[in-house]
Amino acid sequence: MLNANKRAIVVGASRGIGLGLVRELLNQHWEVIATIRDINQVSTELNQLLTEFADKLELVEVNLNHVQTVESLTRQYHEKSINLLLVSAGILGPEHQHVESCTPNEISHLFWVNSIAPVTVARKLLPLMAEKSVIAFMSSRMGSVTLNDDGNMELYRASKAALNSLTRGFAVNEAIPAQIGVLNLHPGWVQTEMGGSHAPISVKQSTTGMVAVIENFMGKNEQRFVDFQGTEIEW
Repeated sequence: MLNANKRAIVVGASRGIGLGLVRELLNQHWEVIATIRDINQVSTELNQLLTEFADKLELVEVNLNHVQTVESLTRQYHEKSINLLLVSAGILGPEHQHVESCTPNEISHLFWVNSIAPVTVARKLLPLMAEKSVIAFMSSRMGSVTLNDDGNMELYRASKAALNSLTRGFAVNEAIPAQIGVLNLHPGWVQTEMGGSHAPISVKQSTTGMVAVIENFMGKNEQRFVDFQGTEIEW
């Protein structure tokens, strides 16, 4: 079991932004518990990090389709032993992105992964969070109702708006009273499988920025919705 003054759990660390956040946290001298869906299918990049940071990185299997799997962390780690919980998992949803075209299964899966599961995981892991720690959710500027001026990607937008709404209740009623700050992060339009190769922001740029934002936010007992450069986003 890891022991550190700066210990983070990153949920959804197998690829993309989640993997980039693990790498950046390790580079900033955090010890990291990274969760992936299948412990038997570890990517080459994550294996490289395990080799490079053998004493700083631990992998744990957590499947958001079965959120009870997160309870393995509550058995393994002591109360108030985690300084950062970062829930990075997310999906784009059906390609058509239209309300009238979606099926019940499509919409339930999208909202489960992007909205319901992240808050469920945070609630389950709340006892592990130290005072003055941070819980960060991977949101999106597209989750802003105020800034929705074109209405495109309506299903994905709705799932992230739902995440923002649910995390607000969680922050006000549970996290902030426990002296834990909450961040809703917009990573930017990033060069990942979801964002595409033509996106203007690299994973390195996004994750370096977000880790800096998180570290500057440590100890603040409030909720904020910001981008990877720390700029406030309207809800």
